[in-house]
Amino acid sequence: MKPSDKQFAVIGLGRFGLSVCQELQASGAEVLAVDINEDRVREAANYVSQALVANCTSEDTVAELRLSDYDMVMVAIGSDVNASILTTLVVKEAGAKSVWVKANDKFHSKILSKIGADHVILPERDMGIRVARKMMDKRVLEFQELGSGIAMTEIVVGARLLGQTLGDLALCKEQGVQVLGFKRGPEVIKAPSLEKSLEIGDVIIIVGPRDTLTRKLSSL
Repeated sequence: MKPSDKQFAVIGLGRFGLSVCQELQASGAEVLAVDINEDRVREAANYVSQALVANCTSEDTVAELRLSDYDMVMVAIGSDVNASILTTLVVKEAGAKSVWVKANDKFHSKILSKIGADHVILPERDMGIRVARKMMDKRVLEFQELGSGIAMTEIVVGARLLGQTLGDLALCKEQGVQVLGFKRGPEVIKAPSLEKSLEIGDVIIIVGPRDTLTRKLSSL
């Protein structure tokens, strides 16, 4: 599936939510941006496919938005913890496929996990992790030559690949290219399923013809 085939909804348009909207739209996805603040919605309308003023703590409102049609919903509500929790609960009960939620602290994060959030983000912590990884890794690391024109390398997943699967990557469909392994934090998976969903900071270990890898990696 191409990035342009993906549909995302972002609820809460503070600095974090708006940044997510801008990056997703720039990557070719279709984005629905939602907030109760008209000024924020007006600003988001400059960047996204559709922007709406709505209160997503309301079951009726969420039902009208048909969020179950979207590949992923991000609840990025800021300081109002109660609204964040209630919105997450309502969105999950409305049948959203995957719900990611921004948390303010560990306590907030625990509650969100207990009510069914599929992925919880602590921005300051996660940013620290990403910065450290960028300090240690390049997006594409050096090739390890294996002879006969074959090479092995690693790819560090950035925002452009967020939400895609290994199978979505055109590189993985090239003749002779094989995914050897997949790293997420301390976890290492050998011969991962192509249905594996990608997150920022994941590392994909691949092998294949050097010329093919060089050509395709330049477009990631």
